[in-house]
Amino acid sequence: MSRITGVIVALATAAAVLSGSTVSAEPAPAAPPAAELPKEIPGGVELTLADGDLLRVWAADNYRAVFSRRLDAATGAWGPRLEVLRRRNLYCGEVEGRTANGAVALLAQCDEGGYYEDTAPVSSQAMWSPDGVTWTSYTLDGEAYEEPGISPDGQNAVWPMHQRYTMRTAAGWTDHSLRADGQEYSVTATITDTAQVSFVYGTCAGRPSRLVVQTRTGDAAPTRQEVRVPFSCTEGDLANVDSDTVWLGTLGEPAGRAVVSRPDGASPWAVTRIAPVDAPGLFQTWRALDRQFVTAPGRPLYALGSRSRRRVLAQSYDPEAQAWRPPTTVFSARERCSWSDNWTAEPLGVLAIGLVCGDNEVVLTTQDGATWRAVRGDWHRRGLSPDGTYVALPSRTRTYVISPERGVVTLPGGVPGRCDVVVPDGPGAAVLLTAGGRHRGWPTVLQHSSPDGWTRLSTTSLPTPPPVCRAARASTYDLPFRFDIRSGQQGYTVQVVERDGAWTVRRSRY
Repeated sequence: MSRITGVIVALATAAAVLSGSTVSAEPAPAAPPAAELPKEIPGGVELTLADGDLLRVWAADNYRAVFSRRLDAATGAWGPRLEVLRRRNLYCGEVEGRTANGAVALLAQCDEGGYYEDTAPVSSQAMWSPDGVTWTSYTLDGEAYEEPGISPDGQNAVWPMHQRYTMRTAAGWTDHSLRADGQEYSVTATITDTAQVSFVYGTCAGRPSRLVVQTRTGDAAPTRQEVRVPFSCTEGDLANVDSDTVWLGTLGEPAGRAVVSRPDGASPWAVTRIAPVDAPGLFQTWRALDRQFVTAPGRPLYALGSRSRRRVLAQSYDPEAQAWRPPTTVFSARERCSWSDNWTAEPLGVLAIGLVCGDNEVVLTTQDGATWRAVRGDWHRRGLSPDGTYVALPSRTRTYVISPERGVVTLPGGVPGRCDVVVPDGPGAAVLLTAGGRHRGWPTVLQHSSPDGWTRLSTTSLPTPPPVCRAARASTYDLPFRFDIRSGQQGYTVQVVERDGAWTVRRSRY
């Protein structure tokens, strides 16, 4: 977990419907980088190798093969696509992976004769490579869909399953079984340089819920340890981060993630970080405007909510004390508020969260914890950079770009059309897809922000159906980020992207 320091947010007196209202507070120091799980990509995983190169491994869209591609960190160039796995009558739909010391361990979720996402795979492939180029593979027996573990030297790897696991060492591949009474669905395993395996799973057998760790080398009798962790068997996922660290809980949400770890292979496992949602001091909203959690790279974790739906509270989490700082008011609104749809497939690079107060959409944002600002704009039409670092917020008279380095930048051009959309171009500029008052509101023209408003870039070939265009909405639930443009049942999905130095659009059916 990251070592981040929170802030105490000062009292707000500005109305939430006022663009540019701000609240000052004591600034928070930036947090150093945290250990993270590998990045998920469609069908697979992106791994950062020891030399800084990126290795992407994924299953083909037709499930018939597994491919890899490598980014050279020194040149910034992607290498060719390479075939990692292809076998007659084998269908693979998802790839999990871990890396250490340049070596890579993968799990390809596979079935014979066809792959179905709602069915547990029973022909999954364990794969290992010393360098991300040459591969050996092994067919796992039974249902296998959890990520592998890898030793710090990269030479040993382990693939956990239900009451058993498979190991790869310099001596080859071996299968091992063990008694894991009460094992629930989620399981993970770690392995050391000496091939010591820790098999980790949650159980509710006998109550209360707890985490069970069975540790052994070879087929020796395992050492069993029980670790008390809330919801370890019913509501939590497990994943290994390295040979001595396991995450538990809602893994993609820092507020819901606990850490169980040990100093070394000879030490017992223990809860070293509780999930912030279980930490003391977290205020209760009693389901009025229920708590939402926001964070960004190098920034504290915040909880925001309201008991009255008009006065929004915020508090920051202190990971060293593993406790929440006292809540303070950061917003006051004349009308009752509810949360906007704030879900994104990837975390944003900025601290920003949307509210609806009466008929107005408002975004609460802070650059560094020193100042909270209320910006009035259409959060449901927000535009995101491909990696989520920048956010463009449209309004009828102004466009706002929110960035980590500059905070909120106000651009003079507005976005008046109900189907017009805008995306950020770095921290201080934006690109608009607009109808320009023509084609019944269906956008066809690309424009770039300028000191005086918008400057025309090009005309697109987007369709303009007969009905009047009714709405545009950001689609952020999966990658790539895009917009849905529609009128009733007619419409399309569009991306506004930069390609080879020029801005263009990519359309798909709605």
